[in-house]
Amino acid sequence: MELRSQTSLVASVLCFALAATVLFRPRKRRVHWLFLLFDSTVGAWYLSWFLAYESASRPLFERLNLVFAVALPLAAVQFFRAFLSHESVRSVQLNRVAVGLALGMIVAVFTPLYPSVGLGTLIVLYVAVLLSSALALIYRVGRRARSRFDGERLGFLAGSGAVATVFTLAEYLPYVGVNIPPVGTVLMLVFLFVLSQSILKDRLLDLYELAGRLTVLTALSFSLAGILWILVFADPGNFYLHSVVAALVLLLVFDPVRQQVERRITQIIFRQRFDLELLATELKQKLANVLTKAELVRVFVEAFEGSRRVSHASIFFLDDEHHSFELKGHVGMVPVARLEVATARPLLARLNKDEFVVLENLEREIEEKREMGDQRDAHELSEIVSILEQLNASVCVAIRGDAETYGLLTVRDERRRDAFSTEEVQLLRALGAAASVTVENARLYERLKERDRLAALGEMSAGLAHEIRNPLGAIKASAQFLAEGSDGPGKEFLDIIVEEVDRLNRVVGSFLDYARPGAGGGAAEPIDVNATTERTLQLLGPQLGPGIERALQLGSPLPMVRIDPERLRQVIINLALNAVQAMEGTGTLVVRTLARGTRGAGDAAVARWVEIHVVDTGPGIPANVRENLFVPFVTTKERGTGLGLAISQRIVSAAGGMIEVRSSATRGTTFVVRLPAEPGLSGSALVTGPKAAFDQRVSSAPGIAQPSSGSTVLPTEPSASSTGGGSDGRGATGAGETASRLASIR
Repeated sequence: MELRSQTSLVASVLCFALAATVLFRPRKRRVHWLFLLFDSTVGAWYLSWFLAYESASRPLFERLNLVFAVALPLAAVQFFRAFLSHESVRSVQLNRVAVGLALGMIVAVFTPLYPSVGLGTLIVLYVAVLLSSALALIYRVGRRARSRFDGERLGFLAGSGAVATVFTLAEYLPYVGVNIPPVGTVLMLVFLFVLSQSILKDRLLDLYELAGRLTVLTALSFSLAGILWILVFADPGNFYLHSVVAALVLLLVFDPVRQQVERRITQIIFRQRFDLELLATELKQKLANVLTKAELVRVFVEAFEGSRRVSHASIFFLDDEHHSFELKGHVGMVPVARLEVATARPLLARLNKDEFVVLENLEREIEEKREMGDQRDAHELSEIVSILEQLNASVCVAIRGDAETYGLLTVRDERRRDAFSTEEVQLLRALGAAASVTVENARLYERLKERDRLAALGEMSAGLAHEIRNPLGAIKASAQFLAEGSDGPGKEFLDIIVEEVDRLNRVVGSFLDYARPGAGGGAAEPIDVNATTERTLQLLGPQLGPGIERALQLGSPLPMVRIDPERLRQVIINLALNAVQAMEGTGTLVVRTLARGTRGAGDAAVARWVEIHVVDTGPGIPANVRENLFVPFVTTKERGTGLGLAISQRIVSAAGGMIEVRSSATRGTTFVVRLPAEPGLSGSALVTGPKAAFDQRVSSAPGIAQPSSGSTVLPTEPSASSTGGGSDGRGATGAGETASRLASIR
């Protein structure tokens, strides 16, 4: 078998293999089908070469070889035209001329002229003129392209196509009687491989990287050939042994040689990526010693300010309420300062899937979706593109933990589109992962600081309680002693002293409750939320006032929850008293219980949460007050401590639940206490009823002492911290007077 025959067979097999990689792509566009046509034509051309040399029907396959030789440049022109965004007059004229010339030459092939050198010369000229004209057209269109990306892409295609054309013409020289080794076959196959990657990988920089990898492989191949040549030159008699030795040597030096070659190529060809790799390495080293978000932002901003790799960069973090991502630092043009979570849901969904988003990839996906007729997906992708434009980003990376996204890291290079290669995007993704670890460490650090602060506060509060409560006891006892024998005007002032001493004692108690580490846990046990809620409101009944309408709505049935019943009663009392104070003596207080969420399906479905809603018809809570609603010692009440809601939140959180606030500045407020349901346990089956039924259930509730004739039911003393007053910010004067009376009644 001759050398050209062998290379032609191998080339045809590889061409059809490349065609198969594109054919098996799930969704194919017009450019994919045209590449299949071009690549299959080349494969058929090489296969006809092989059959013309090896088959007995040589004249037939020689004619077929000439037919495919004429069809090859025509298929190439059709493929190149697919890269033009708009058909020009010249491209249409070129296509018409190519089709006319091809038909004329194919007819000539089946005439007695086919073995002549003249026909072969015409075919070579036809191929040279047609391919050169097509590549020149692509080059001119690329020079006038509005997008720099499109211009560089067409320029890359024209340049690599020109090189391939030269070696393709070398393959046509046998038609004019010039027989040379089939060197052009190898380079033609390399060009076809590059073309296949150009349609499978839309990013231009990926093609440049492909060229870099080919350079690395070429360098290693020449290294192996050089080692083998030296060994054969030194000892010509043992070729097999020399091949084994050369392969072993190459395997030993493969990794260091490959790393050095790739490093040099990266420094020369991909200088910007090399700079980004250095930036990523330095950032990771610095982030290892960062323990706060503020320091993390400062490190990122300083690093990107000193880098020439990006023109814009920004970092966003989720706010405490999880409502929006807020800008914490940026380089270059200022992006949007606040991105609402609701608005960013399409972007967040994409980040949850891929952890990064690239603007140029999205734009190409949109074009592909629209070409496929998938308008819905194209619209969703367009929303993500709009969000990235607001962020002034071409690459967005998620800063996320196991269950949520903490923030967003965005970069952009306005000097060019498609500025970041796949490897560079992965570097940015690694930076996002490093930032995620830093955020987690910052959270743990803040928790440790909070624990240490509470421990110190607990120690201080113990001494404070000792130093304050002893004098308070003496002051109260003295005032009560003086008040017993006094009926004059001074008795009123003595009563004020006693009342204020009681209030100050409760403030100290609230302070101790909040400062005590682990406050809120209590003796947790499975309890019936309906029964606990009903008993608690029975205790509060006399204190609600005649102007407050009551409505109790108990879900049926409810699962049990695991919490200390006294702690839960403390939470309900605090929320109910806050609601009463907000309504200023007139309004409706609604307390309801219900189950939320389900686990399982059918008869096995059980609730995941039990909720207690405390609803009032007061004026509502302004937005600026809601931000600090659960902050300790922050209150708008004249006599409140600002600890009531903070303690309630800690109690519920310790039980694995949460407290939500639903309010506006003008309408009523709803506090939602959400507790995890205890699996496998059910509470009482109580249903919603009118006020009369409610009063009847209260009077007959188990565990509540019933009054005898002529006696009065008096509520027990609630927890001191439950009446300390929370920061609900609705203008109430506080629970001081009511709380003091509750504390004094037995």
